[in-house]
Amino acid sequence: MTVAPTFSSAPQASSPANGARRLARIRGLSRWMRVLLVIAAASLVAALIGIWFFTSEAVLARGLYSFLNVTAPTYAEPVAPVTLPHLNLGPAYRVLGFALFGVVAALALRAIAHAHAMFSDFSRGDVLTVATARRLRGIALLVTVFSIAVPALKTVLMLALTLANGPGGRYMMVGIDISDILLGLLGGLLFTLAWAMEEAAQVAEENRGFI
Repeated sequence: MTVAPTFSSAPQASSPANGARRLARIRGLSRWMRVLLVIAAASLVAALIGIWFFTSEAVLARGLYSFLNVTAPTYAEPVAPVTLPHLNLGPAYRVLGFALFGVVAALALRAIAHAHAMFSDFSRGDVLTVATARRLRGIALLVTVFSIAVPALKTVLMLALTLANGPGGRYMMVGIDISDILLGLLGGLLFTLAWAMEEAAQVAEENRGFI
C-alpha cells in the first residue's frame, strides 16, 4: 500500500490575504498622512503670517538673528563692544520679509501638494504607478531647489533689512550650512529613487498590458 504525498495549499492561500492586509495598512496610513500634510500646510502659512505681522520687533529680530546665524562673539574680556547688525523691521520691511519668505514657503507648499496627491494615490491602492513616481520626482526636485533657495534667502534678506542703515551699517552674508548640503543630497537621493520607481512602474504596466 502506497501513500501519495499531499501538499498543503495554506501558504498559497494565505499569500494573497497577507498582501491585502499590507495594502490595507498602507491605505490607512496614507489617509492619516493626508490629514497631517494639510495641517502642516495650514500651520506653515499661519506661522509666517503670525511671525511677520503679529510679533513685536524684539521677538522678530531675535528670530531673524537665529535664522541668519548672526550671533555676537563672546569674550572673557572684550576689547571693544560688539553689536549685532541693526535690522529695519518697520511695516514696509515686514511686508518685504514676508514676501521673501513666501517664495521659499511656496516651494514647501508645492512639495506638500505633491505629497498629498501621492498619498491620495496610495489610499486608493495605486502604489507602484507612473503617476506616483512622477509625484515623488517632483518632491525631489523641490527639495533640491529648496536647499539652494534657503541660502539665497538669507543673503537677500540680510541685505534688504540693512540697506537703509547707510554706509558702515549695511551687511551682506553668503554662506551654506551643512543642513543645506544634506538637504540637497536628500533631494538627489529621492530623485534617483523616483527615477527607478518610474522605470519599474512602466515595466509593470507593460507586463499587465500583455496579459
